[in-house]
Amino acid sequence: MQQPLSTLRVEDLTTANEAMARCLRLAALAAKSDVPVVLLGETGTGKTLLAHAIHNSSERAKRAFVAFNASAMSDTLIESQLFGHERGAFTGAQQTVKGKFELANGGTLFLDEIADMSPLAQVKILRVLEYGEFERLGSERMLTCNVRIISATNCSLRERVRQGKFREDLFHRLNGLTLLIPPLRERMEELPALIAA
Repeated sequence: MQQPLSTLRVEDLTTANEAMARCLRLAALAAKSDVPVVLLGETGTGKTLLAHAIHNSSERAKRAFVAFNASAMSDTLIESQLFGHERGAFTGAQQTVKGKFELANGGTLFLDEIADMSPLAQVKILRVLEYGEFERLGSERMLTCNVRIISATNCSLRERVRQGKFREDLFHRLNGLTLLIPPLRERMEELPALIAA
């Protein structure tokens, strides 16, 4: 039976692949600090699983792990999802809703598909990471948060910066440590265990 993500720790993950073993050793070190982590790997390589494991192995393990997929959303929806909104902030906003940053306060916010985030959303996230504060949509009251950021992407953020598609200042805020997760085709020795799981 597969272990639930809510209890999975880095030390629970095993591999016979040397590149993956190196990745797990770095993940264990990352879990001991609050350094922001970027998980770089192809779709299906286990980025979400590793993000959970890092959180569960950290001092923030007793606080929330909140995941957010940053791709294919309008700027307004991203802002509402990340920062929340007040009742009446826009058509259909019938009640106050907490955003992902507020829900993750004290814990970990996992930003999946970070490279696909719009320029405006990048600016908004940068501000929170710089100052630790934000406003809900429709509010003028400043809220504070303390979150650990783990990001995931299937393409190089450094290359996206070079192409002018990702903010360099945000890249430096997110990229305390990049963990390169090797593709499954390079981890064939793990297939029997993955199939059995």
